[in-house]
Amino acid sequence: MKIRSIILLVIILLLLPVIPYLTRLTPMVVLSGSMIPYFNPGDIVLLEKTDPAQVEVGDVVAFHPPNSKDETTFVTHRVVDIVEENGTRYFKTKGDNNGDEDPFLVPQENVYGKAVFSIPKLGFLTRHNPDKRARFLFYLFTILVPGMAVVLTELPKILHYSPKLDRQLIRLSLVRARSREVVLFPRLGGVFLVSLIFFTLLLSPSIEDGRNTGRLPVLVLRRGVPDYELIRPGEELVGDYDYAVNSVLPVMWVVRLYEVNPFILRGLNLILSLAITILAFPLWLKEEPNFRIVRRRNKYVTRRA
Repeated sequence: MKIRSIILLVIILLLLPVIPYLTRLTPMVVLSGSMIPYFNPGDIVLLEKTDPAQVEVGDVVAFHPPNSKDETTFVTHRVVDIVEENGTRYFKTKGDNNGDEDPFLVPQENVYGKAVFSIPKLGFLTRHNPDKRARFLFYLFTILVPGMAVVLTELPKILHYSPKLDRQLIRLSLVRARSREVVLFPRLGGVFLVSLIFFTLLLSPSIEDGRNTGRLPVLVLRRGVPDYELIRPGEELVGDYDYAVNSVLPVMWVVRLYEVNPFILRGLNLILSLAITILAFPLWLKEEPNFRIVRRRNKYVTRRA
């Protein structure tokens, strides 16, 4: 089996366990900034329907506000306390970017589910984006421009099609079928090493005397509710923390990885380097003919190498 096929097979196998899980998630567009920087306006948040009895302090949940008559309206905030009255659970909630808690208690039957993942800025493609100009520009650079590039690439092939050229392409494909893949190990090692150095420097925070002295925001992870804090350049860190990393990935992604296993973040530079190296296989994978030319009775023939 060719290396390209193995890479594709590995990617498919990694995605297969996730696909059934995705069918259980409900996407919703973030409209307000009450949860910045956990997720931002324009992001799409994926919600997993959950039993309210399983909700704990610190979970980010989507719920119908008890004072809202619109059943399609959801608020996604963090649970900061749980109160039980007459056998019913009520949740105190608060947006991470809000100074005060929400001025109501959320009954357990109003809770829809937990926020488990976010997709940055994809909500700008939906009708929920009030800025028509921004929505048009987003469509332009994510759909129209790539689509036109594909059309312009294929148009010359359609206009200048000829049976002769088609036969030549078929012969060329037969020749390529007899080729073999060669791994250029110096290039492979170079791509991985450059990626590792890049991501190590990119993710490593600059903290001196409890102050963020770098040019990037630092995401501090610690126990508590919420279990993270974003320290912008020049700001000071207050209290202890378990781990700190430059905030170059969406905050929710990093926090969720930390909640799954903190050791994942410690090897995040290695994981990203491996992923980039695999995706950059055209740089270190070369195809060459799998046959050699030999002379037989004053004629040259080819044999499989």
